[in-house]
This record gives sequence, structure tokens and C-alpha cells, in this order.
Amino acid sequence: MALPPYERGMTRHPIAEVPAGMRLSERSIAVPPEAQDAVRALIRSWEFKRRAGFDGPAAAPVAGSEGVLVKRVLGIRFSEPIRVVWADERGFGYETRPGHPIYGEESFVLEGGVFTARSISRPSTLVWRMLSPALRLMQRRTHARYTRIVAAEARAAN
Repeated sequence: MALPPYERGMTRHPIAEVPAGMRLSERSIAVPPEAQDAVRALIRSWEFKRRAGFDGPAAAPVAGSEGVLVKRVLGIRFSEPIRVVWADERGFGYETRPGHPIYGEESFVLEGGVFTARSISRPSTLVWRMLSPALRLMQRRTHARYTRIVAAEARAAN
């Protein structure tokens, strides 16, 4: 199964045109000015993914670094190889690597007082494609969790 090409780092900004064969998922939440520094610090670290239920690298995300995110679902351990494609004061984004159930990219950005979790993706293999309804459900739940984590961090910062 050929995987569609996409521009690396494209989830850093709003996406006007989704690459053919991929799906866009996006969730946003306003962050009050007094909480933006705390939220920015959170989304520039792997602590953000840990709070969403993933184990991840100890060091902060740096462009070009590779690692493995680990998620347990129903007692099954899923390893998700990734590579950070960009990281700056606004957040970071990573692409999936071979062995990840999903092919694509995900980012976490705080800009203009709005936090956005954004991804473009598709199942990475035929097996995962057959399980795509479950993958989509998990992805929607995870993106909803991201906004809840940011809202909780914003409340704690006030």
C-alpha cells in the first residue's frame, strides 16, 4: 500500500488543503492571557503526551530527534516510533515512523491565545486500515483529551 506524500511540518499552521488520501483532525481551545506561559511550557514538553496517557522520551522535543511513544490500550502495549519535525516557542510537531499504526503528522501549537492540536493521518498498513474505525475513535478521544489537559492547565495557572 503506497502512502501519500505530504509536506513535513504542515501541521504547524492551519491546513487549507488536506493531502489526498489523508484525514485532518483538529481541536482548539482559547487560553486566557494569564495562563499562556504555563500552557506554552506544558505543550513544549513530552509531559503533555504523558498526561494524555502516553509514555515518551525524557528530553524535551527537539527538531530531528527520534523516539518512541508507548500507549497501553486494553492491556496491550503499542509502540509508536516518531521523529520531531519542528519545535519552537509555540509548541512542536512530530511525524510517525515505520512501525507506528498511523502514518502522518501531529502538532501542538499555542498561537494568538488559542491552543490547537492538529493532525493529518491515515492508517499505516492494510491491517491498521481494517481497524480504521477504532483508530479514528481513539484519535478523536485523544484530541478531546488534549483540550481537556490544556483547559486544566489554564485553570491551575489562574
